Amino acid sequence: MNKHFEPSKLDIKIFDQKDSRPFLENVMMDKEVYELRDDTMRTPLEKAEVFEQLLQTENACELWIVPVTESTSSFTQTLSEEKTSALFNMLSSIREKVQRDRTFLVVGPDCSKNITGKVEQLGYTVVPCKQSELESLTVKY
Repeated sequence: MNKHFEPSKLDIKIFDQKDSRPFLENVMMDKEVYELRDDTMRTPLEKAEVFEQLLQTENACELWIVPVTESTSSFTQTLSEEKTSALFNMLSSIREKVQRDRTFLVVGPDCSKNITGKVEQLGYTVVPCKQSELESLTVKY
């Protein structure tokens, strides 16, 4: 099956410069930031289909992807889905650190305020972020 994709209004930015601090280095005036998490047990194909729906948003927002390395135990504490948390608790007995991409929705004045509701309907967990926490976030892989 061939799929034709329309250009997305969701601008995706990937921050992969090691030791950079994206939220400290970029001006965040007039913007709200939410972390998007997919704590579901969806398969990679299901996650891709949901992400495709996210790209079809009519809102001119930004999606920032920031690779991080953190302790496995601190990552498992943030998980809301019980099965996913249990799976990573088992992993923490084997690995001290986990590498992952954190995804942030950056909502500016051009983006509809109801975007977070639309994202939650797709099954993502939407967590408002504090500026101080964001400024300390460092790219590590």
